[in-house]
Amino acid sequence: MDSIWANNGAPAASHLFYAIYFAFGFVIVRLFLDRFIFRRLAILLLHLGTTHLRNDEATRGKIVKCSESMWKFAYYATIEFCVLKVAYHEPWFLDVKGYFSGWPNQELTAGIKLIYMCQCGFYLYSIAALVVWETRRKDFAVMMSHHIVTVFLISFSYILSFFRIGIVILALHDASDVFLEAAKVFKYSEKELGASVLFGCFAVSWLALRLVFFPFWVIRSSRSALSRFSTHMILFPFSGFS
Repeated sequence: MDSIWANNGAPAASHLFYAIYFAFGFVIVRLFLDRFIFRRLAILLLHLGTTHLRNDEATRGKIVKCSESMWKFAYYATIEFCVLKVAYHEPWFLDVKGYFSGWPNQELTAGIKLIYMCQCGFYLYSIAALVVWETRRKDFAVMMSHHIVTVFLISFSYILSFFRIGIVILALHDASDVFLEAAKVFKYSEKELGASVLFGCFAVSWLALRLVFFPFWVIRSSRSALSRFSTHMILFPFSGFS
């Protein structure tokens, strides 16, 4: 059996078991970063500009939330860099006509597989972290639904070989999250100017990438390409059962 990490291998549902390994890996990495970096950095940021850091519940809450946002910022910044590193120079990345060219027999590189397993694993981890680890917020139900749906969409697009457009969508959505989590770090550490600037960057990127580029370029331009494969797309998920 060929390794999952070999280039030009076909996607398979069994590959998604590797996402579970990534999920456990994220637990270990976050425990390490929280313990040795994020909490200490959060305390340092809160202490800057003050003569005494209060040891009360409100301050401890800010430290926890700041650490959580540092973790998410570190993840989104890293994965965004990796996605662009893997896919930016692919001929189809900036060409919507190439998203479905040759589907479903497109080249599936080891880098794209790694990105997919990592992203799926992160949201599997996030489901558990939301329940047992992170600060319970008012949007708990919304975020839980988001994580579950995201795992389903990532898995579905991988199994059906929609990984080209999937990679593009991941890049578009994660970019604004980098600014959002960075802004939260500054907000929780009481650095209002930095928070305002980064929230502004988040708003601009969110509007440009998610409300303009995504629907009017990626989705709209893909409809014509999809129409050419409509019959094949209906039959393809069931071809393995014939």
